[in-house]
Amino acid sequence: MNTITHYSSIQPIRNKLNSFIRSILHRELTGFFILTFAITWGIGAFAIFFPERFRSLFGELSDTHPLYYIAVAAPTLSASFLALAMEGWHGLGDLFRRLVRWNFGFRWYALVLIGLPLLGWLITRFTGSHPLKDISTPALLLMLLINLLVTGPLGEELGWRGYALPRLLGRFSPFKASLILGILWGVWHLPSFFVSAMVQARLSLPLFLLNAICLSFLASWLFMNTGGSVLITILLHYMANFCVSVLGVPIPAFTLLLLAAASVVVAFDNRVAWFWEPSLLETRFANEKRKAVLP
Repeated sequence: MNTITHYSSIQPIRNKLNSFIRSILHRELTGFFILTFAITWGIGAFAIFFPERFRSLFGELSDTHPLYYIAVAAPTLSASFLALAMEGWHGLGDLFRRLVRWNFGFRWYALVLIGLPLLGWLITRFTGSHPLKDISTPALLLMLLINLLVTGPLGEELGWRGYALPRLLGRFSPFKASLILGILWGVWHLPSFFVSAMVQARLSLPLFLLNAICLSFLASWLFMNTGGSVLITILLHYMANFCVSVLGVPIPAFTLLLLAAASVVVAFDNRVAWFWEPSLLETRFANEKRKAVLP
């Protein structure tokens, strides 16, 4: 087969592939979820299904491995790529500006940074539980605190809440958007349940999914009440990890706490219009909170 014939035979395939990629990128939410899952599950699948090959090439996968950092940063990496590809530097700047929206009132900081760990600590007084990680020395504690911040909150929130949530809120009610994102967020963690070095490998998957859904509702509530701040959702995520990994709050008890908090928020805070679909929005205070966070 000569070069011209070979080129003409593969060109239609290339055109279809390029068309498929462009169509995915132009569906912002679809593209975001596909890229995010592809990065994380791709790395996870390699480590799970080809463990010997993975170890020979990269070493043992753990929560301090470079590829682990890439896997957990997939939401932020995907969001950054799509924002730049779709909207240029302006879009990327808008995305990262959500990260530094900090001027939203002391009460929100106090609620997350004091209220949540205080409740977690009170639970440990009754359960007598212990931290999931070794914090027997100040150095180990400091390393854990840094790792908890870098891996989960910083790696994920700019994607889940900074990019996906505003776009979901443009299509669905806050209740549906939080539920959809919570389910996808929980399922995204699935590979870590099959890697023995991960904390999730020792946890109940159904309980973890419920935990993620409850946190999703609380994150949406904080996000909408702070003008679309990703910073407050990072702090919520960080304090949730802190409660479990450092304070040692048992997952069942912590999930019940989050479920109660999410139920109270949905039942009593009508200012975010939890069940209002975008098509029903009118000019009123309840809906201004949602309008302020849309992309």
